[in-house]
Amino acid sequence: MAVNSSSNPTPMASLAKLPVPDLHDTVARFAEAARPLFSADEFETCLAKLNDFVATQGPTLQARLHQRSAEHANWLEDWWNEYAYFLNRSSVCFNVNYFFGFRDTPQPMAQARLAAALIDSAVRFRSQLESDSLELDNIRGKPMCMYQYQYMFATCRHPGEQRDWTEVYPRSESTHIAVAHKGRYFVLRVPAASTNRHADIAQIER
Repeated sequence: MAVNSSSNPTPMASLAKLPVPDLHDTVARFAEAARPLFSADEFETCLAKLNDFVATQGPTLQARLHQRSAEHANWLEDWWNEYAYFLNRSSVCFNVNYFFGFRDTPQPMAQARLAAALIDSAVRFRSQLESDSLELDNIRGKPMCMYQYQYMFATCRHPGEQRDWTEVYPRSESTHIAVAHKGRYFVLRVPAASTNRHADIAQIER
């Protein structure tokens, strides 16, 4: 099912909004995570500061979070994108980007053949995404928001000195992939998926 279809919309609008965590639960989780980092005396000092925060600034800031949640579809999304991604100066490949997990192939393949099969799978996934035929994402039967799926293709992250930014291109113009080989990059035009997957993979491999 496509993420932006008006004819067959996903049930994302019916999903519960991201909740604002309870203040006391947040403080308790922080204390549990911080405990191994401190000596006994240091941890007591940490707890005293946490208790002071709960009694003073905490409720005001918590109220602001609830207000933000009431005014935004997702109170965290903009902050997460800005501070966890665009302003993050750590190495993108190792610290920021998600990864793909691949199923084992039924039989060993040569490197070029395996690469062609992976490319073909990506093309077919994109076709499902754009044609309202992608199965809804879920965890243990619970539907998950698929809003970010729209940025999986035809989107580029541009590096900046202080802050990165993304640019989304018309999908009609995004018909190629970049192939890196021994420090050189090549543009590979990828054919549209057909009903004959073996032929498609062989064409990409050539």
